[in-house]
Amino acid sequence: MRIARRFGLPLTITLCMLMLSGCWSRIELNELAITSATSIDRKGEEWLVSFQVLIPSAISSGIGIMGGGGGAPVNVYSTVGKTIREANSRSFFESPRKLYFAHNRVIVISEETARRGINPILDVYLRNTDARETVDVLVTSGSARKILEQMMQIQKISGDGIREINHLESMYTSVLPEVKLFQLAMNLSSDSGSAVLPEVFLSGKSDVSSLQVFESTTLPAKIKLGRAAVIKKDKMVGWLSRKEALGVAFLRNDIKKTLLTFACPEEKNKHLTIQLGTSETKLKPSLTDGKLNVKVDIKGKAVLTQSDCSSMDLYKPEIVAELENAAEQEILRYTDAGWKASQRLKTDAVGFADMAHRKYRKQWRTWKKDWDSVFSGIEIKVAADVTLLNVGLSNQPLNVNNLREGKK
Repeated sequence: MRIARRFGLPLTITLCMLMLSGCWSRIELNELAITSATSIDRKGEEWLVSFQVLIPSAISSGIGIMGGGGGAPVNVYSTVGKTIREANSRSFFESPRKLYFAHNRVIVISEETARRGINPILDVYLRNTDARETVDVLVTSGSARKILEQMMQIQKISGDGIREINHLESMYTSVLPEVKLFQLAMNLSSDSGSAVLPEVFLSGKSDVSSLQVFESTTLPAKIKLGRAAVIKKDKMVGWLSRKEALGVAFLRNDIKKTLLTFACPEEKNKHLTIQLGTSETKLKPSLTDGKLNVKVDIKGKAVLTQSDCSSMDLYKPEIVAELENAAEQEILRYTDAGWKASQRLKTDAVGFADMAHRKYRKQWRTWKKDWDSVFSGIEIKVAADVTLLNVGLSNQPLNVNNLREGKK
């Protein structure tokens, strides 16, 4: 008995160690093709899926920023299939490495694909464990593959660069949203059944898919963000301009930071810019004779970042109040443009359906059967309240001539 107690525990531990030893399902790093971006186009009735794959040796050599020696930091190739997953599997016919999507940053969808329906894309990414539902989703008006082929200034990997542009724009101007794939699925499955996606496009007369473009200080073309694509159910129905997109962002309470530039109250040929640091939108629905009305209250705090208004003394409270009123009117112009665009597209891009469902549960049973008709009849009244917290260190714009005269 003592012998069993003495040797039983060590023997058990030894057997467990023998069973756990070894790496029978290991995958070495040099067996993987790390994918930084994916694009999806349509080729007839088939899916054309393109992959932007990293080339580690080229990245480590310093290529991309200075245009030094070596090869391109990424390689782009495409596969075709009746389904997206079949197209992915056909990569084994030409790639010596297995595609690895853990570092995938963006999905670029062509406009044609978005207009024909994106349900299959959502299904693939939410069904399979090897896909990442946290990737940014963007739309392009032309070929999605062409976006993946382009080089970027500063950023070596353009897939990562597109994601960073989208993120920074969303944080500091709020014109276009940064939409993750899981957020897109949640928006489309909500009561409003709509979503807004940023547009990415190539600006310039030629492309920048060759390393020779880095021999110049200015690239002949650049990847930029443009308009906003409106998705209804699972299909794209149209575009919003930047002005309309910012108005929709105000109505959806999606403003993080943004800049407002407008004419000086007494000098129409001169302008000033304020930065709206915080903004909050509250919706107050009401029923009048069975018709839904919405009062929109927007409150924000801002600072003056530039002024060309030479006739204004910014240290006077009445002048500050005048600027606050001008900023409020500018917000009203944006929201009016966004609201009219949503109604023009017959899409609840502002997300009022969720508010109506929460506030009027009984009426929603009837409204949801024909929400488009109810939405088109909604009347909104927008009120903006902007508080200017800081006008800077000077009460008037800098005038070099005045400084010289003062010195004399």
